[in-house]
Amino acid sequence: MNKESALIETKPYYELTHTESIPSKALYEKFLNWVSAEFELYLQDKPHGLKIFYPGGYFYITETERTNNVVNFNIIVRNKYKQKGVQINNQIYAILGHVLKLKGPRATTLSNF
Repeated sequence: MNKESALIETKPYYELTHTESIPSKALYEKFLNWVSAEFELYLQDKPHGLKIFYPGGYFYITETERTNNVVNFNIIVRNKYKQKGVQINNQIYAILGHVLKLKGPRATTLSNF
């Protein structure tokens, strides 16, 4: 799942950056929707992807390119506290894992309902 990751300390934030891919635009949109719902109580900005502000930091998810319906995107988490940033990062990856499970044959069956 993980193509490239880094943890960078840029004062006053810790920054976790990831480059990921997902097999279709529909699953990418579903991923953004689920992340948005998970953090619905926080301020959100959706001009180019999804940016969510929470106490102590923010994260954003942006599409970088699309080839053959595969969507490549960045996940960047910035937080003043390393532990909280890692926690938010893990929440985002848990959602990504759930969405990627939908790409199997069952996903077409579920979409018919």
